[in-house]
Amino acid sequence: MMRTPWLCLVMLSACANNVPQDRATGPDGRLKGAQRIALAEGEGRVRGIVTYPGGDRVDWKLIELPAGKRGKLDLQMSWTTPRPGLKVAFDVFDQWNTPVIKASTRSRGRSRNASITGAMGKYFVRIYAPGRGDAGAYNLTAAFLEDPPEDGGLDVLKLPIPDPPRLPDVPVAADPVATPTPPPVAPPPVTPPTPPITPPVTPAVVAAPLTARVLKIEVTSSYVDITVSAGSEFGVAKTWKASVLTGQTTTPLSGGAATVVRVDKRTTVLRVNLSAATIQANNMVRLSP
Repeated sequence: MMRTPWLCLVMLSACANNVPQDRATGPDGRLKGAQRIALAEGEGRVRGIVTYPGGDRVDWKLIELPAGKRGKLDLQMSWTTPRPGLKVAFDVFDQWNTPVIKASTRSRGRSRNASITGAMGKYFVRIYAPGRGDAGAYNLTAAFLEDPPEDGGLDVLKLPIPDPPRLPDVPVAADPVATPTPPPVAPPPVTPPTPPITPPVTPAVVAAPLTARVLKIEVTSSYVDITVSAGSEFGVAKTWKASVLTGQTTTPLSGGAATVVRVDKRTTVLRVNLSAATIQANNMVRLSP
């Protein structure tokens, strides 16, 4: 989050005191407060500062691609540091909290490029200072190019349609003599009954269910535990219910009910009565309050 003046960033980086890494962070220091990068004509930019000594180590960004669109997402980040040798890094997660681009310290100069092919849906970018003394000001650019349609872009609704051939005129028959119709008799007015007044019902606020991916399968002699990609950051609690889904659908698998064993910050451990092979073939789980 860019709110620390550059002069303060230099002083804090030079001191590198042992301060909590989130002492001065803002809402975008957590996944739930990720700052949205708006895409205008397929491109969006954002800038900010991360500083480990200043207590603002991590900034989260959210990129939401157009609904139903698939394509290539290019990310380019450049940064400047208060002195040589300091670093800034970033990694990317999809909407199921699965890493799709991992952090790398191998970059050319003070910039790094990364691409995601077949991209669709939402992506979370985590920008951070890797080491205790690292700090820098960054500029991140996101560009999305939609894949061409499989039919080559042909729109059959826009094809020209020739006019049909003209037909000879049909002779019009003479109107028969109209017989006068007596005016209708209006029925007596009916007063509708007054409906009862029902007070409005205030709906209860309920956390929305979510879908997570299986990250790990642990088999013992008595049970099978699976680790899924959603935790307390997404609102999951130990009182929630869970069920393994069939394939990549939203239909619960027969016998796929799961019990919540432990809820961590970004993952949840579930216990199931299924084999490891069944879990590998059906690796999506539905979590609900």
